[in-house]
Amino acid sequence: MKTRTFFISLIFVFLFCTIGVARELKVTSRMSYYTHEKTAEIIVYLPEGEGNVSVEGDNTIFDLHSGVNLIPVKAETLHTGDNKRTVTITRKNGIKEDFPVNIIRLTPKTNEVKIDRLTGNLLIDGWQWLPVGFYSSLKDHNYEFLRSEVTQGINLYSPYHTISAENQDARMAYLDLCAQLGIKVNYNVCSLAGSQGVGLNVKATPEEKYKALKEEILRVKDHPALLSYYIADEPDGQGVSPELLKQSYDLIHELDPYHPVSVVIISSLPARRYAGTYDIIMADPYPVPNAPATEAPRMIREIYEQMCYEKAVWLVPQVFGGGEIWTREPSAREVRLMIYGSILAGARGIQGFHRMPDSGSPLLWNGFKEVAVELQQIAPYLYDPNPQPVSSDKDQITACAYRRGDNLLIIAQNTVNNPLPVTLSIPEIINGTAKLIFENRKVQINDGQITDILPPFGTGVYKIALKEQPSAIVSGNLLVNPSFEESVEAGEMTGGSGGAGGKGATLFPDPRIAYDGEISLRLNNPFRNAGASRSLFPIDNESDRTYILSVWARTDARSLAENKKKGEKMTFKLSLNSLGEEEFELTDTWKKYELICPPKAYKRTHHGGASGAITLIGEGTVWFDLAQITPEISISTKRTEDQKGFIVSMESYLKDGEIRYTTDGSEPAASSLLYEKPFEVRSVQTITARVYAGGKAYATTSQTVAAHKALDAKVTYLQPYHPKYSAGGDNAMTDGKFAPLNAQAPLWHGYLGNDIDLVVDLGSIQPVHRISLGFLQSLTAWVMPPKELEVLLSNDGEKYRTAGKIKYGEARQGAGEYDYIRVPFVISKLRSNARYVRIKAKHPKTLPSWYRVQGESWMFIDEVVIE
Repeated sequence: MKTRTFFISLIFVFLFCTIGVARELKVTSRMSYYTHEKTAEIIVYLPEGEGNVSVEGDNTIFDLHSGVNLIPVKAETLHTGDNKRTVTITRKNGIKEDFPVNIIRLTPKTNEVKIDRLTGNLLIDGWQWLPVGFYSSLKDHNYEFLRSEVTQGINLYSPYHTISAENQDARMAYLDLCAQLGIKVNYNVCSLAGSQGVGLNVKATPEEKYKALKEEILRVKDHPALLSYYIADEPDGQGVSPELLKQSYDLIHELDPYHPVSVVIISSLPARRYAGTYDIIMADPYPVPNAPATEAPRMIREIYEQMCYEKAVWLVPQVFGGGEIWTREPSAREVRLMIYGSILAGARGIQGFHRMPDSGSPLLWNGFKEVAVELQQIAPYLYDPNPQPVSSDKDQITACAYRRGDNLLIIAQNTVNNPLPVTLSIPEIINGTAKLIFENRKVQINDGQITDILPPFGTGVYKIALKEQPSAIVSGNLLVNPSFEESVEAGEMTGGSGGAGGKGATLFPDPRIAYDGEISLRLNNPFRNAGASRSLFPIDNESDRTYILSVWARTDARSLAENKKKGEKMTFKLSLNSLGEEEFELTDTWKKYELICPPKAYKRTHHGGASGAITLIGEGTVWFDLAQITPEISISTKRTEDQKGFIVSMESYLKDGEIRYTTDGSEPAASSLLYEKPFEVRSVQTITARVYAGGKAYATTSQTVAAHKALDAKVTYLQPYHPKYSAGGDNAMTDGKFAPLNAQAPLWHGYLGNDIDLVVDLGSIQPVHRISLGFLQSLTAWVMPPKELEVLLSNDGEKYRTAGKIKYGEARQGAGEYDYIRVPFVISKLRSNARYVRIKAKHPKTLPSWYRVQGESWMFIDEVVIE
């Protein structure tokens, strides 16, 4: 016999952490059942002390420590059906106890729903799923409501209804619609399962109900929208015995072992009493205004302490009011407190009671949806089996830390209706920044402490990167936010837009799966060509370049099967405006797809140039990630270690492409230098390169690399640049970086009204032979080059002599309405010595007289190059 240590220790703190203290030793199968898994696990929760454990049929002895221990069981030792095992626990004092455990193994099924009892989370077809939805009535007008609300983060629906022949078509219709939209259903069979809940048919006998329940389970058990069976509405308040519900529970699991059973209770006391009747326990405290909103998380915590590692715990938050005993609705902030407080207390599902879609305050419902979207974006962190406590300097703050890979998520909830300054002590003693992912701001972390202000009943969700995150984004990518990681609020991804025109198609960031980073873009079409799409921000393309739009994508097995059943393929389309488009067929594994667009004239009709787009054609769900647009070749630079030069790198994005280049600005030929590795540049050089691939020579591209005399030199501004266009600060004029041809690029210094008057200090008197500058011209951005440029030199910074003047006058015609032009100004052949170089450029003041509109003009400059 051999001994192994195999455990997860959870830290339990009543006030600050999500997980309350379980009060008793527990031994359960981790998953409600197993299908695809290669290893099953038994949870052994030891409240205190140490010992060891063995499982019947396995000679291995595992050490036990206080907290949660996961004991592995090889799946190949399990047969289909029940696998009863005796688990023997030996305490450190020698006392032995036996515990029966049933490990259920089933054959895989496409609509299976499992409960992970370690975390209380659901897995649907192997995908993690955090349900956030609502109760409501079964009315036809709810169909349009579902189509709109699925785009707002709602993924669960549970209408209350009877089970009768008269409404069978309506029940099937909403199930079918939910399956199309990607919404799951907590299916209400209360009227047949013995509860005296909504829709009770008082005339039916128990035998008739039992028979009808059996027929209904057989009717819906294979439906793709089915999440669970809801069998009892507040049985503890209506005198329904656990024994009566147990009959329905057992029948349901006999007919359909793949879906859990849920009940809702009105207090925490009956949670254990009804434990044999449910897999999901929901609580509906509805406290406002008769009790504080904190009553909801208090009740959830009490239930969780009883049922953790056995059952999933959900909250039914109060999203209604103004009737019966509730004299007002809760505020949106109170709903936020109820939900987030309950998440911190152990809830892993939210099914709000809203009565009717068109009832109540729209702001209340919008507040509920706002939290729904937020929870979808942080859900994978809530699956952390080892959440850690976060202490606070305020008793009114509850907080917890969840780890996922090399990222930490801190959730802090203010439980009072006043703003609170707060200091949080996180588990990692680090310094850096924490990003508030739903507020587009950052706060400092100092020695493991975060100081912030939480609004009344407000939530702070802080994301901390513990390590630098690797990425496969290439240097030549032209798209904003190619991996969909950046957002400024919940449900949003910068760098594009998307939608479906009210047809129920959805676009969301999905943190459960990604090819690059943590987030992917998830599109869902409820039917073919429903309109799920993502438009990408335009690039500044050039007419002689080849552009490659690429993306990684995958679908799921169910979407493939549904399309195949209809004789169709699961496809999507990539397009780059008039430059090209192509349709691709998807698989259920990550694969790279490329649209190659050869050189083609493109008439700009808006700011920027060609816009990429991803359009889902097939019916179902697809994930996209790492969407990039590149030219056929890119040249990039970074500073050398001594900061006096540049390392030049080049990449070809065409298959089997090789790069030939020159360093004197001449046209490269097939016999020119072959690029093999990055190289240093310690002067001002124009690198010109082209790709040769498939027997074809592509267009050339050039980039000036300016390791010039003024690199990192101090610049004094005698006239200030505009703060809106700072290019990063005073050193932007001598940092060796050239701005791209885009008025929005953050590398331009912008002037409005003021002339340019700046002095570059070379640090010592040096030979000066050539001075070059670049200005921008853009009609639609209202940016024009200067009317006149003067360069002056000085040895002492007081007496200046003119080195050269350029009288440019009015901006030249010839550029298109939406074109960007770099206008170079060069003073050469100076043969002079100087320490100080003064640049004076006369502002154009207005748009040129030949332009169709008149107005005040900007002046943009990016770099002063001194040789």
